Amino acid sequence: TGRRLKGARRLKLSSLRNFRKGPGLLSPPSASPVPTPTVSRTLLGNFEESLLRGRFAPSGHIEGFTAEIGASGSYCPQHVTLPVTVTFFDVSEQNAPAPFLGVVDLNPLGRKGYSVPKMGTIQVTLFNPNQTVVKMFLVTFDFSDMPAAHMTFLRHRLFLVPVGEEGNASPTCRLLCYLLHLRFRSSRSGRLSLHGDIRLLFSRRSLELDTGLPYELQAVTEAPHNPRYSPLP
Repeated sequence: TGRRLKGARRLKLSSLRNFRKGPGLLSPPSASPVPTPTVSRTLLGNFEESLLRGRFAPSGHIEGFTAEIGASGSYCPQHVTLPVTVTFFDVSEQNAPAPFLGVVDLNPLGRKGYSVPKMGTIQVTLFNPNQTVVKMFLVTFDFSDMPAAHMTFLRHRLFLVPVGEEGNASPTCRLLCYLLHLRFRSSRSGRLSLHGDIRLLFSRRSLELDTGLPYELQAVTEAPHNPRYSPLP
């Protein structure tokens, strides 16, 4: 997925305005311009974690978002479509817009969650109220060594970074566009599933950079390390 993003999505300043077709359409007409990459670091660290954990009081809600969830690997579970609870906030630095937070509740699928193979690809497609695709996430995973009755997570981010600096760009030069947080759990029989909820951050407004420099999308997927898996409570 990372190679496809880097090879197929080299973005220059003029093409970045295509992001207006996504969640930017939901912005109020009086919205202030989106921040440059030097401000985008507000989406990292504690601010990002606080948004994902719901520590900020929302300024409002938007109805009508949905997400289609699927997986592939040793078997392909049936795709499911679930509603997404979307909230927005007014809490970021320098009057920069905070992103939307989307939460997909997996509890309607039952106590076992959404069953997935031990290794493969997760696909999550986010649709806005007009049923237009906001973003399709593709995340590869390998939990073939996960013990029974354990849990872990994956956090998948998509950044805009200067061309040629994919591995060396400092946090102040990266603009976080999208984030997907997935929680995995293995049953006592060793069956793997997505459980609890799926959380997403995505831009409230179109992305326009004032630097005039070419940028491209970079995908970064992170998981816990020490320990990689935690026993179920």
